[in-house]
Amino acid sequence: MAEPYKTTILRIMGDEYPIKSDADSDYLQELAKYVEEKIQSIALKNKFPSKLKSEVLASIIITDEYFSEKKKNAKIEQKLTELTDLLRENLAEEYVN
Repeated sequence: MAEPYKTTILRIMGDEYPIKSDADSDYLQELAKYVEEKIQSIALKNKFPSKLKSEVLASIIITDEYFSEKKKNAKIEQKLTELTDLLRENLAEEYVN
């Protein structure tokens, strides 16, 4: 049975975001902390007058991190599939011989 959704309040840059999810509250807080650290890092480096600009840039950077990791995982999965197929072929040849 799926766990029921619960609301977790996340605080990012002084704003509260109620998130309804079945994810662990500590995990959601960890995500919020990561997002806030990215926004603060960008705001300090770029000195944007608008908090929104820092938030948007942080979103783009986090999205880039996600897509980069997704591409790496796809390459790893492809290589794993190739190696698994090669192993199966070699085992089949040994079994026949």
